[in-house]
Amino acid sequence: MLITRFHDTETLQVSVEFLTPTFLGGADQNAELRAAPFKNLLRQWWRVAVGSQYPNHKEMLKAEGDLFGSVLDESKASASRVRLDLQDTGINIVSEKLDSLGKTKHPEVTNPVSNALYLGYGPVSTHGVKTYIASGSKAELTLCLPKNCVPELLLVLAYIDAFGTLGSRCRNGWGSIVLSGQNFRRQAAATLPAQDWQPLVNGGQARAYPAHLGRDQRGLLCWEVNPAPKTWKTAMQELATIYMNLRTSINIAPNGLQKRHILGYPVTHHNIPNWGGGTGRMPSQLRLMVKRNEENHLVGRILHLPHRLPKQWEPQRLGQETEVWQAIHQRLDKNTDLRRCGGTR
Repeated sequence: MLITRFHDTETLQVSVEFLTPTFLGGADQNAELRAAPFKNLLRQWWRVAVGSQYPNHKEMLKAEGDLFGSVLDESKASASRVRLDLQDTGINIVSEKLDSLGKTKHPEVTNPVSNALYLGYGPVSTHGVKTYIASGSKAELTLCLPKNCVPELLLVLAYIDAFGTLGSRCRNGWGSIVLSGQNFRRQAAATLPAQDWQPLVNGGQARAYPAHLGRDQRGLLCWEVNPAPKTWKTAMQELATIYMNLRTSINIAPNGLQKRHILGYPVTHHNIPNWGGGTGRMPSQLRLMVKRNEENHLVGRILHLPHRLPKQWEPQRLGQETEVWQAIHQRLDKNTDLRRCGGTR
């Protein structure tokens, strides 16, 4: 990472490596390297790394707008104080069919399910795959920003290196990236600041979007594939199998809101009218990713990024959200193919 100074501004340069295939589509839906998703990624992880310091949503939005710009209305529009440039230093855009990630037996369907299709439904289909940025591609990210904002942006970059993903289906591991540079030091994910997770879900200050990493008495709510995978394909295959088995381990009745819905919506054949029916959407709080640890070894991670459920829950029938999540954490802790990030089996 190169740092230069000019007129009270600093320029940060970091190299970006794409560890898994990345579906970043342009206007024609063909893959291309674009700056906009990186700008969104900075905002998203700024909220987690820095935005949680603000006492309420309104003050957080103001601080976010002051730094990254806002377009709330014409009278309050402001320009971003962070200028971003992205250069191709080895981007490989391909249209070939993705290599097989194997199949996993799904207890609720007759035939084994393609792991790539399970994690990438949409950009990956039985009819082929859209063009994508291949694993191993590289780019150079340059940020020009006020000097007094450098410490918080360096923290944001550490979060992105540990947990950030880009593009379509990025919450399922596609678009996993890592950062590097001459002066960029990767932080151990387990050492990044985290708060007790339960108030982030049910507390009076709980927000309906990720605002902080969560932890419990065992540590950060992040699990890693154990043993560590040798390739991104192995990591994605393991993550698909673990995630599929986790979801299907939560029994689901034919009708009405069920505990499994807390892991994301929609659920196939289990639509909920007041959650939007067949068109409603709620991303999972569990995020899958392929990363490198502080020893530069590949790791497959499952991160629970806790926040208040943005949909109506039924605690009297299903239990409190925290009770359901606690049971999910216990399932992950008992899985011998996982270990807590920063810990051992």
